Amino acid sequence: MERPSPGVGLSRAEVVDYYVDSLARVLGSEKEAQMSIYNASWQDSYCFKCDIDEESAIKLSKISAVLSVKPDTDEEQRMNNSNLSLFDETKMDDNTMLSKSSELNQYWLVQTEKPGIEVVTKAQVVDYYTNILTKILGNEKDSQVSIYRISWERDFWFCCNIDEQCARELSDLNEVLSVEADSNFSSNNKKYGGENSVEFSEAKDQAPDVTTKRLFVTGLSFYTSEKTLRAAFEGFGELVEVKIIMDRISKRSKGYAFIEYTTEEAAAAALKEMNGKIINGWMIVVDAARANPPPRSGGPRSKP
Repeated sequence: MERPSPGVGLSRAEVVDYYVDSLARVLGSEKEAQMSIYNASWQDSYCFKCDIDEESAIKLSKISAVLSVKPDTDEEQRMNNSNLSLFDETKMDDNTMLSKSSELNQYWLVQTEKPGIEVVTKAQVVDYYTNILTKILGNEKDSQVSIYRISWERDFWFCCNIDEQCARELSDLNEVLSVEADSNFSSNNKKYGGENSVEFSEAKDQAPDVTTKRLFVTGLSFYTSEKTLRAAFEGFGELVEVKIIMDRISKRSKGYAFIEYTTEEAAAAALKEMNGKIINGWMIVVDAARANPPPRSGGPRSKP
């Protein structure tokens, strides 16, 4: 793609919107365009990957802002890596993907102080990490999509995809104990240091028993639809309702939803299995819904 016009901001979210608008001109639907994009670059170069048919690809290549369209030969590799976010930054040079080793310094493991709260839940810690990173990136949504792995029980750390300058600034914050390159990112055998470190996939299995039929799901992509969410959760039991909360003004998802089952057993199974799963490239957080959950705003995962 050509560089966005001066009127378009250069944050990740705004550049993705630029891509969505371009693809929607071909597909005829913004929602369909949103669901078709599965990877994007927004800093050194401007490109995105999407799942469309050949006829649509030909039409896309004729749009003035599009410089080139070609098959994605790395799609299979992307699908095999569950830790990559939907819009993880993909460094491109003349439309050629760089090797993982050259990207390594973009992925960091950040150790932090324990949050200053007496009871520490996963959702609270994700909020804590997001707030820390937002101090550097200046944008909560960019922070949310930059974090790709966390620990929240005995050790407190998170992994994020940011540039080296941001990593240096992050290391100067009072809450941050250390920032080091994530040497595990490109490894098939990922071992994140210390005997007390808790992998996200392991920690989700420690969820408490649920005595409710209603779940509260946060961390959703702006582009996740109720149809997609229903498909992800319906395998655990009969669903009563799947409702994504929308912003009244922008008409976009706020990044969270309520899911209700007919039985508590189904809800418990869904919480255990879906907590920490990736939907549309975003790591979701699933909790038992409270009678009056706190208001959430600002997009996916108010840690969407």
